[in-house]
Amino acid sequence: MSNEANIHQLGETVEGVGKEILNNIKRKSEFVDNVEHVSSVPLFSWIDLNPTELCNRTCIFCPRHDSTNYPNQNLHMPLMLAKKIADELKELNYSGGLIICGHGEPLLHPEIVGFVAAFGNEIHTEIVTNGDPLTVTFINELFSAGLGFMLVSLYDGEHQVEEMHNLFDKAGIGKNQYLLRNRWYSEESDFGLKLTNRAGTVDTGKQDVVDEKKPCYYPHYAMQIDWNGDVLVCVQDWNKRVRFGNIHSDSLMEVWTGKLMNRYRRHLGEGNRKMEPCRNCNVTGTLHGYNHAKAWGH
Repeated sequence: MSNEANIHQLGETVEGVGKEILNNIKRKSEFVDNVEHVSSVPLFSWIDLNPTELCNRTCIFCPRHDSTNYPNQNLHMPLMLAKKIADELKELNYSGGLIICGHGEPLLHPEIVGFVAAFGNEIHTEIVTNGDPLTVTFINELFSAGLGFMLVSLYDGEHQVEEMHNLFDKAGIGKNQYLLRNRWYSEESDFGLKLTNRAGTVDTGKQDVVDEKKPCYYPHYAMQIDWNGDVLVCVQDWNKRVRFGNIHSDSLMEVWTGKLMNRYRRHLGEGNRKMEPCRNCNVTGTLHGYNHAKAWGH
């Protein structure tokens, strides 16, 4: 099923998926679903970068809600590693996207502006944040460093919408450069999210049934890089059970074409989720990456 068909199906069949979510998926598709090749290998078009293990919130739908399961830690990705990643992307003439988000609050990284500057205007860079640390000055610093887009999740109430719009307006940032995401809804309304079980680590709200025979295209088009350089299966695996390599010692392309990642890519493309952590995961997995899966021959 194509990306467009999957997005259409999501909008029709998943209760609570709003226009905001669908529009963001379509926005991302414009550059994520383009396939480029390096030495005949389909190249990733999306990188999830986790810069920090620190967060100032403990949302009930997040694994962080149970600190015994996922403790809050003052651990950060070294700026030098971000620069190594940026240099390799530029050498590849990378035209996809990079999103700074992961398992913590990115803006709590002490060198987050330097992180953004490492990728600059050459790499389309986005940040997902809860918005708590934002000020007019901070917003200006991030966008001046080369930030392309910011997604702000609002958890406290509808009053935050006007407050946040005013903040961006004072910073001179247009509405086409950021997105406010309403996350203050109750559990009955799934908190304004399309909830997933984070590969079996949470069961809050109305969760889809796990289907081990459902394809997932994430490793066909994307890479998840943790704060310590580990390349994980995807953003859903909060237990970090499987590591494809480490960017401190490996290049992006070495990991991307490695045997273990190719094995997961093949199994997931064929609709086989019986490996860890995928056997416990209920994420849709096919909203992006159809073109890449086809290019990989899956």
